[in-house]
Amino acid sequence: MITAVVDSGPCIHLAVVSQTALLPRYFQPLLILPQVYDEVVTQGRGRPGASELAAACTDGSVRIVELSDHHLIDQVRHVPSGMPDVSDVDVRVLALAMEQHAIVLSDDGSLRLLAMAHGVPVIGSIGILVWARLDGVIPALKPLLDQLIASGFHLDPHGRVYQDALRRVGEQ
Repeated sequence: MITAVVDSGPCIHLAVVSQTALLPRYFQPLLILPQVYDEVVTQGRGRPGASELAAACTDGSVRIVELSDHHLIDQVRHVPSGMPDVSDVDVRVLALAMEQHAIVLSDDGSLRLLAMAHGVPVIGSIGILVWARLDGVIPALKPLLDQLIASGFHLDPHGRVYQDALRRVGEQ
C-alpha cells in the first residue's frame, strides 16, 4: 500500500460524490495533520467530509499525526522562484509527507506545484476517481465529475483535466 498525507480537499470532494472509501482502499497508512482534521471536521461540521473523516479516524483508517521534524518546515518554505504562496497548513502537509516518505493527496493547485517542486508525488480527487474507474470500482467517471462541478469544484468540463480524465478511462 501507499503511505499518504491527505489535505482537506480530497476528504471533502470525495465525500461530495460518496467515494471517501476510496482513500483507505488505495492508501495505507492514511495520515492527516490535526489542523487539517480541524478544518474538515470541526470548522466544517455539517458539511461534506466532516462526518466521514471523523468516522475514518475513529475506525483507524485515517490516523491523526503531528509533524516530528520541524526543520522540514524551513526546507519547504524555501519556495523555488516563481512558485505561488501556500498556507502554513499546506507547508506542514508537505513537510509531513516528506517526513513520512509519503504521497500528498491534495486538490490545491499551489500545494500540488510545491510538492512537485520538492519531488514529492501528488494526486488529487480526480486522479483517485480515475484509478477507481480503471479498477472497475466505480461504474462511470463522468457523472461524478459533473457532480463535483455542480457542487462548486473548480473544473472546466471543456478543459484539459476533465477531457483527459474521461479519455484515460475510455468515456470519451
